[in-house]
Amino acid sequence: MSPALTKLPAGAEILQAGGRGGTGNVLYYFPREQPPLVLKVYRPRRSRVREGLKHFSERVLEGKRGATAAIRCATEKLNLVLWEREGFEVIPHFARPLPAGIAMPALWLGYCEAPLLSEALTDARRPMEAKLALVEALGGSLSRRHRRAMELKEPLLVHEHGQIKHFFVVGDRLVAFDLEHGFKPGYPVIKAVARELAGIATSLARANQGAPDAFLRAFVAGYLNKSLLRQAAQEAIHGAGLLGWIRRWQPRGDSSPLGKTRIMERLEAML
Repeated sequence: MSPALTKLPAGAEILQAGGRGGTGNVLYYFPREQPPLVLKVYRPRRSRVREGLKHFSERVLEGKRGATAAIRCATEKLNLVLWEREGFEVIPHFARPLPAGIAMPALWLGYCEAPLLSEALTDARRPMEAKLALVEALGGSLSRRHRRAMELKEPLLVHEHGQIKHFFVVGDRLVAFDLEHGFKPGYPVIKAVARELAGIATSLARANQGAPDAFLRAFVAGYLNKSLLRQAAQEAIHGAGLLGWIRRWQPRGDSSPLGKTRIMERLEAML
């Protein structure tokens, strides 16, 4: 058993423990703290060899900050501080000592007892009107954040793994989380925006496969900066570079009706 799991910290419950043999992050939940807290302990996501290959790929081929546990912890903290400073809804973080037996890399986060956006949009009990309002609000929040990212030339203001499962629905607020990966300084912001938009749009379409265009239209309606949306859609379709070209030509890849390229083509046609 991993050292992180040999003994629970006092007052903690295990919220998540993925992986085997000491791999995968561990989330400890502290329900009696005020407010309730989560301690995220960062660990390798795979074997040492595969982790090394992933780290190389991210830093050298993908323009990202890196995949080691220590870098992912540092990246998440940077993201949380930046997003909060710029006024964007993000899970809160706290500076406090670690419990006995827990070592860095680790980060204290606020606990959010709310449904994921992906759950809300696939909930048969939730009226379609309410779902479309959430999607339109998502479009508005991304439009504001992307505009600020472009102004600051700051790729960290773009969610590296943009999907609807990475937002909590807290009343009428959409709170982002899972920001442990990010793009390096100098990475072209429009490419980062295109990647997030492609991920978001594809996850929206897949959440409503019976009528995917309904969510896409609501998202486009909420995304106020239409010129940036058009530019990012073009980047996602045509300008993804070598890795994007490889993905598009993989069997059953982006050529499928719900693949990222096809979804971004449909989104672009709505502008």
